[in-house]
Amino acid sequence: MKQRFTSSLKTIARIIPLGLYRQIIQRDVIDFFWHIVSDDPMPHVQHLYPVESIKEFEAALLYLKENYTFINYQQLHSHIFKNTQLPSNAVHISFDDGYAECFQVVRPLLLKYEIPCTFFLTTDLIDNKILFYRNKQSLCIDRVMQPDFDYHPSIFRNFNNQQFTPSKTLPQFISWFEDLRLPDEPLIDEICRALDVNWQSFLNDKQPYLTADQIRQMHAEGFTIGAHTLSHRKLVDLSRDEIANEINSSTNMIADMTGQEIVPFSFPHSAWGLDRDHLAQIRLRHPNIGVLFDTKGLHLDVDFIHNRIWAERPIPNMSGTGADRIREQLTRAYQEVWVDEISAKLRNMRQ
Repeated sequence: MKQRFTSSLKTIARIIPLGLYRQIIQRDVIDFFWHIVSDDPMPHVQHLYPVESIKEFEAALLYLKENYTFINYQQLHSHIFKNTQLPSNAVHISFDDGYAECFQVVRPLLLKYEIPCTFFLTTDLIDNKILFYRNKQSLCIDRVMQPDFDYHPSIFRNFNNQQFTPSKTLPQFISWFEDLRLPDEPLIDEICRALDVNWQSFLNDKQPYLTADQIRQMHAEGFTIGAHTLSHRKLVDLSRDEIANEINSSTNMIADMTGQEIVPFSFPHSAWGLDRDHLAQIRLRHPNIGVLFDTKGLHLDVDFIHNRIWAERPIPNMSGTGADRIREQLTRAYQEVWVDEISAKLRNMRQ
């Protein structure tokens, strides 16, 4: 019964136009975030999430510039904590993770159109000292999906990990492999060796992440630099002390690098399951930590957590320009909030 009712609400939500949503669900500011923009092959990323093309990203920027007013992080911070007024139809954009394309591709477009942006960096990756385990996974998946690759469990015959049982089929292997996480990195490295994926050479040759010099230049050009933890671990899996260290140490590193007095922070994956009182205590003990950014679209949270819409989120059967995609992402974000709010109100009425 509950599933049928929710399904009916979602059906209704799909026929409400975007303009009406903006009147029903009012937000002082909306926020979009991306990870990477490029027209080049991105084997270390493309099996993790979609890679936005330059044409699509530029079209999205132009759509937002025509229909909204871009604001920088300082304006957003002041609005949240000091209740200063924002321009109508305010929009803030950001990037997570800190890929080199933020400097090489994204930055020139933002400067061209005079658009402010906040870049959240996983600080362990700065200067390409290590390759993120998820990028290693993407490289491996790209390898086994090549037309000339013949997957067979025998490729793991010299495998050193006694707990590993090779999957019988390629889809089974990929499904299992994608679920590995940071504590499994030694196992991921062994699989890289078995598949002849030399991630160290890739790291040295590609230099996939931002450097400290690039970061300082971006800050000098007016962009805000934020933190995205030290290691990009899912914080809900960590102890309270580890959570505090991932947030505080990464924001301190960005402050030392850029000279920013206040450093915003974005959660890897999401802030799902995290104790808001604990997060408030962390911010109280470390006043240099600014707004905390999450990934829940247009949903509201505690006052110091600001949600964003994932601009690259896959949309089944979606075609068209970057403007069409960004408009659809915004519409879907409104739909999700509307369904959740109506459902919550009806639950409260029954009680």
